[in-house]
Amino acid sequence: MNKNRTFLLALAGIFSAVVFLATFIIRIPAPTGYINLGDGVILLTAVWLGGYAVIPAAAGSALADLLSFPLYAPGTLVIKSLMALTAAGLLRVTKKKRLGRLASFIAAEAVMIAGYFIYDTLVYGFGGAVANVAGNGVQAVAGIVLGWALSMIPRPAMRGRG
Repeated sequence: MNKNRTFLLALAGIFSAVVFLATFIIRIPAPTGYINLGDGVILLTAVWLGGYAVIPAAAGSALADLLSFPLYAPGTLVIKSLMALTAAGLLRVTKKKRLGRLASFIAAEAVMIAGYFIYDTLVYGFGGAVANVAGNGVQAVAGIVLGWALSMIPRPAMRGRG
């Protein structure tokens, strides 16, 4: 395994814990779950780690749900993975330019809203899913704002021998 891949995997492991903490510790109760800051961290990982962002997005978010709202853990695992892949893919295409970064964050959060709408439809029915859209919208806006602010932080350089 080359050093850059090892570095990215190490950061992904660290960010799994950061996503978990931002999701599990810092949360605002909502009717069928909670609003948290994990999405902002996921968007930062997409900027810093590219496709490797799927690891902290899936692991950190699903673990938080497993410990607090287990019904959502399977859906979260898939939805947050797709969210991270959407952001990372669009960031690659847009070369991480400011407008492209914003567009990728918005698209990733749209994937999150759509994903939870589908999952909520399966769990609560159409009416329940509609009722959760507003909360997921607030979650999305919080994620975009925090992700935008955090994405201004430059990624640490890989250091070491070799």
